[in-house]
Amino acid sequence: MAAATSDRPVAFPPESGFLDAMAALAGGVCVVTALTSEGRPVGFTSTAVMSLSREPRLLAIGVGHRGRTLPALLEGRRFALNILHADGEHVSRRFAGPATDRFTGLEWSAGGSGGLPVLLAHSSYAVLCRVVRDLPTGDHQLIVAAVEDVVPGTGGPSALVYHDRRYHALGAA
Repeated sequence: MAAATSDRPVAFPPESGFLDAMAALAGGVCVVTALTSEGRPVGFTSTAVMSLSREPRLLAIGVGHRGRTLPALLEGRRFALNILHADGEHVSRRFAGPATDRFTGLEWSAGGSGGLPVLLAHSSYAVLCRVVRDLPTGDHQLIVAAVEDVVPGTGGPSALVYHDRRYHALGAA
């Protein structure tokens, strides 16, 4: 059966309703990190992350067009997905805020062959990725990436989740 089409404009729900609905969707809190072409570490907090494929190992992230990290992702084609452990709220807030140098005073190391900034002291895992596809989608860019390596962090099996505009720790001791 063919899909119905119409020339009528699409009626979008009010922005507040959309944001309220998305706030009800719990998401694991991650920090996406990369290197600029000058070798400077950059990153941002994200819950727009999904496992896409087991074979080949692919994941997807959403990246805002106005963020400072998107150019590094598109130019360098590599990033680390740091899956924050339950005690990582302070790290999430740092990378979600307006600071320009989010790495100063934060424990991090260079990971993988490209020396990507990884936050192992604050993460359950760091997933090292290579961008294989990017797609403009509204005010964000959808990035599809191949997983090149998975590095265990020091956080153990705990997780930081964002739900209803608040942080929640899961599996914390």
